[in-house]
Amino acid sequence: MVSTPGSPLDRLPVEQQGGRTTTKRVQVRRRLEELIDTGLKPGDAIPSERALVISLGVSRVTVRQAIADLVEVGRLERVHGKGTYVTGPQVDSQLHLTSFSREMRERGLHPETKVLAASQEAADAEVAEKLNVPVGRPVVRVERLRLADGTPMAHEVGFYPSALFPGLLEQQLDTLYDVFANKYGFVVSSGYQTVRSEAADAVHAHILQIPRKAPLLVQERVTKSGDTVMEFATSWYRADRYRIHMRITPSGAANGA
Repeated sequence: MVSTPGSPLDRLPVEQQGGRTTTKRVQVRRRLEELIDTGLKPGDAIPSERALVISLGVSRVTVRQAIADLVEVGRLERVHGKGTYVTGPQVDSQLHLTSFSREMRERGLHPETKVLAASQEAADAEVAEKLNVPVGRPVVRVERLRLADGTPMAHEVGFYPSALFPGLLEQQLDTLYDVFANKYGFVVSSGYQTVRSEAADAVHAHILQIPRKAPLLVQERVTKSGDTVMEFATSWYRADRYRIHMRITPSGAANGA
């Protein structure tokens, strides 16, 4: 990369503050922050270490230290074998029942859903138990990728009783809750959810564009409309993009430890 006069990546001058010389590491970090703020967007790659060494006139060790600082605070992320990229959106989520698209919009992000697969199949034992239907009963399986501002956030697989939603495969499957309410008259009213951690396998790493064994937050959700179970879904969220907040209230004896 060749820098131009006045660009954030001009060679570093000697800086002093309060009579003390600012370290090259700090200066490189500041220049990278300027580049992130003014010249790059989430998902863009920063210049290579070699290009930064040449354009800034510093050592590779200094460049690596500055990049590591920005990775640590979440402004950059390293993708093994590919490079270092500006991080995408990070979402703080409350544990409440709402659609992914609505939640992203409430946080000022642009939601997008890509339907990866959709089919009708026979419910296995787990799906039948969760949906409260007999084993072998037809269900619709929908696999989707959820994105925010173009960044993959979650991989989701949901199951829906075919008897409740005839012709579901012919509907727009990127906004399922809207389809359930407007087409079939089933409005989400309650549900329960469990959360666990998991390391990304090859499939999730590929879909979510993360390294293998990267941490995931896995949410399993059963959703109801009144007393009718309408959904059993599992979502694999990127742990580097998603944090869950919950309100905690006392339960049991007031004097318990």
